[in-house]
Amino acid sequence: MKFDDLYNQVFVSEQNNDEVASPEDFDDVDPIPLPQPPATPEGTVAAAPAVNQSLNGSNTLTDYITQLEEFANKLNGTETTSLQSLVSQLDKAESPFEGIYGRTSAEIVDAAKTLRSVSEKLKNFIIHAAKK
Repeated sequence: MKFDDLYNQVFVSEQNNDEVASPEDFDDVDPIPLPQPPATPEGTVAAAPAVNQSLNGSNTLTDYITQLEEFANKLNGTETTSLQSLVSQLDKAESPFEGIYGRTSAEIVDAAKTLRSVSEKLKNFIIHAAKK
């Protein structure tokens, strides 16, 4: 189909359309229902969710552990696509990024260590929860 034909069929026909949408046309749509939290009797505390049970319907504890480890590898992994290797490649003399590796390398390593540390602590909680 040629552009002129398509233009005439879509754009020009829309320009000649006198109908304008108004908010009154959309009053028959109900909002999406939201999930209700389970009711707990007054004075009791809800039980903690299981390890692989979702807190908010989207992620579990093991999902977060996996994401922490993946992001730590993106920061300072053995892959050539990690942030640490990218910063190393950008650090060239006479470039706008000269000295970037020396100024950010230790912080990138520390951030990756922190993420891995949190991941290990969460794994320990999972292991101890399984023993109980």
